[in-house]
Amino acid sequence: MFQQFFVNYFLKILVIFFYCLNLIYSQEKNIKSIELFDLKSGNKKLIYDMNDNIVLSFDHLTSTVQNFYVKIEHNDYNWNKSIIRKNEFLNGYDDVRIKNYQISYNTIQDYINYQFNLSNNEFKIKKSGNYNIVVNDNYGNLIFNEKIIITGKGSIGVIEVTRTDNLNYTDSSHQLKVTIPCNSCQINSNKYEYVMVIYKNNDLTNPLVLDKPDYALAGNFIYDNLIFDAGSEYLNFDNSKLLNSSSEIMEVKINDSYETILYPDVLDNKYSLEDDLNGSFKTYSNTNNPRNESEYSLVHFKLSSKNLNINPLKNDVFIVGDFNRYQISDRFKLNFEDKYLEKKILLKQGFYNYKYVIDDSKSDIKNFWQTENIYTAILYEKDRLDGYFKIISVASVNSSKIVN
Repeated sequence: MFQQFFVNYFLKILVIFFYCLNLIYSQEKNIKSIELFDLKSGNKKLIYDMNDNIVLSFDHLTSTVQNFYVKIEHNDYNWNKSIIRKNEFLNGYDDVRIKNYQISYNTIQDYINYQFNLSNNEFKIKKSGNYNIVVNDNYGNLIFNEKIIITGKGSIGVIEVTRTDNLNYTDSSHQLKVTIPCNSCQINSNKYEYVMVIYKNNDLTNPLVLDKPDYALAGNFIYDNLIFDAGSEYLNFDNSKLLNSSSEIMEVKINDSYETILYPDVLDNKYSLEDDLNGSFKTYSNTNNPRNESEYSLVHFKLSSKNLNINPLKNDVFIVGDFNRYQISDRFKLNFEDKYLEKKILLKQGFYNYKYVIDDSKSDIKNFWQTENIYTAILYEKDRLDGYFKIISVASVNSSKIVN
């Protein structure tokens, strides 16, 4: 009798566990349009100043208001949680409920837009470095997290972009030389640790990490002969005017929801210039209040297998951009259907950059030296007595300034 009781009790606990797990997964899937931006300018950045008015915005695809809470974690250069007390990097207290929300109005897809200002009366970030903005539900379950880089006062370095001398890569790569002023740096001291991290086009998931410079000269750290695949320009579409076709949008359908059918993408073997946002996106529409009156549309992406130079049956191809935080997952893997690779993704009205990459390597299918990229180098310093990595210098360049 007692044995049966414990079996039944265990089964109930198991059912509750999997129910909660499924609920959390469902909530995470229903979180869309995560954006960080500076409230004053409306711009998105890779690196924010400590005094910027930073806003986190996201949609929850439901008609029921829920309680979400924000916590702040300090991370090291590699996005691992720092082993320091919260009061060392934060004034005040986090775990703050998001009170600013708007329910969608006159839209087919129900959603609630939540916004949270990191400049608030509850807490203030006081150290430079990498941060993880953690959003939990009412029960402390993780819904999603968002990465952000914050600087204080620091020096400004220089990045030079050239074509590489290596003939095997000269038409497909960029070569970087990074010079970081660091008069007070003690490269040979056991007390300090220095790490250089370089990002391309604000993609936080695929950095180049360098443990030490090639050499130090006249108070500068020099990192030389750094080779990057140049990639290709981002593709884009604009469905802010939802019912309009364009050079990118072939057709718009309205059934139970909106569907935006893009023209098939054909990747050329020659470089072609595209005005892009280097992978970013911006949600907006021609409504009175785009925040809660913009529609969601199921966007049909289609990539021609022509000119791919890969076997789509052997190589997985993914669609990535800032809109999905460059995630490599089945949610963004294209399916091969009769000479085309296809994917449908639910997206809010706006302007979107995207590109196609191969497998987990995130390699571009095409690479051209003319491609315009933004490269950002960040020098981190860790005083072993303090126990965390802070940012002491930053450098950035647009490769349109490339030297042949």
